[in-house]
Amino acid sequence: MRNCRHTFGADMARAGIALPALMHLMGHAHIQTTMLYVQLAPQDVWREYARAVQQRLAAFSLPEKKP
Repeated sequence: MRNCRHTFGADMARAGIALPALMHLMGHAHIQTTMLYVQLAPQDVWREYARAVQQRLAAFSLPEKKP
């Protein structure tokens, strides 16, 4: 059975919380300790990568020309 702290850490990371904030919420002094609780699946990593790429592409897109 998964520990509630692991579930909380992974769920918060999936929700997009900043790792320093999660570290504070979990009461850790070092980010390495927090990372032990944040076990993301490969799908989570790819989803975040795709989101970041889309965000960067949107930032560089040119405005549409009006006829």
